[in-house]
Amino acid sequence: MNKRVKVLFYFFLTIILLCTATACSLFPDGEEKPAPATPTVSPVIEVSGDYYGSVMPYKPNQTRGMLSRLSGYRIDFSHLELGLLEIARETFDPEEYLFQEGQQISSQQVRDWLAPASEENPKGLNPENGSTLLLHVLEHDYLDVENQQLAGMVLGLTLSPEYKDASGQEKVYSTDELRAKGQALAAKIVQQVRADNAQIPMVIALYQVPDHSSTMIPGNFIMTGTVNSGEGSVSKWQAIDEKYYLFPGDAVYKDYPQISLQYDKLMKQTKSFFSEFIGLTGVGRFMGRDLVELTLTATAEYDSRTEVIQFTQYCASQINQVFDKQVHVNLYVESINRPLAIYVRPANGEGYMHVYRK
Repeated sequence: MNKRVKVLFYFFLTIILLCTATACSLFPDGEEKPAPATPTVSPVIEVSGDYYGSVMPYKPNQTRGMLSRLSGYRIDFSHLELGLLEIARETFDPEEYLFQEGQQISSQQVRDWLAPASEENPKGLNPENGSTLLLHVLEHDYLDVENQQLAGMVLGLTLSPEYKDASGQEKVYSTDELRAKGQALAAKIVQQVRADNAQIPMVIALYQVPDHSSTMIPGNFIMTGTVNSGEGSVSKWQAIDEKYYLFPGDAVYKDYPQISLQYDKLMKQTKSFFSEFIGLTGVGRFMGRDLVELTLTATAEYDSRTEVIQFTQYCASQINQVFDKQVHVNLYVESINRPLAIYVRPANGEGYMHVYRK
């Protein structure tokens, strides 16, 4: 047997042995069908204990895409989702629960609720006069980390404060009026959801959309309610005093002059230090009378990454001098068409910076 024949012989012998070891077949009838996918826990990056793990394969929310069809209303979906996760942590510990997008409420149920109440649609929850109170219902599910079974639900009810009175004139509900309206809606929704999930504890969150004229300020949560296991209604409501302000702005200067002056100081110091600095805008989140989060966007034109690093480091140092440590600060440094760097300082934590390489 010459050398070439030996090589071919051992090559085919190796293939046959590999197929035998893995119980495979070279014929179609002998192909093994893959086992059906079973839920598995996704790895969680250990950045913060506040994040939930999830189950795989990932299932999208059954009402996904419905918000995009709402005309005339600006809903910050990312803020709504992150806010619901924050509210959920108070009831469902991330160490004991896994997150899953809503699977219990169908898109048809939500469409029925959003339609005006009528004889044809008795499930409709919006007024017949053309006003739209309920804009959307977003469901988040929480699964027991041990058995991966449904163990909790959070429902976010998105509400509009604008309505038409008996004469057809446009009016706006006060926050307390909107809370009362939202509680009445929640009672009806909980009753219907409870038909299929009687033993699952639930949290209801009322979310108010921002004013039509607002382009940067997100909506805010105004109230949460708790439905205990086995109960058919909300047993406890808790008002939320959350509000957002734009920096710089007349509203924040009027309500929080001291914090407004701190922002002005930061802006002046940054402008005086960097000649190519264009502008600084911010959105502040207040809970009660306290500033708890500040998101800053600094716009500048730089060709050099070293300039970006120096600029971001200087801004970070000024932020740490001007704003109290308990305020969570996000700084986004960007040019007109691309991000340049980010700096994040968690509340009472150490800040960290990242510079984009591209």
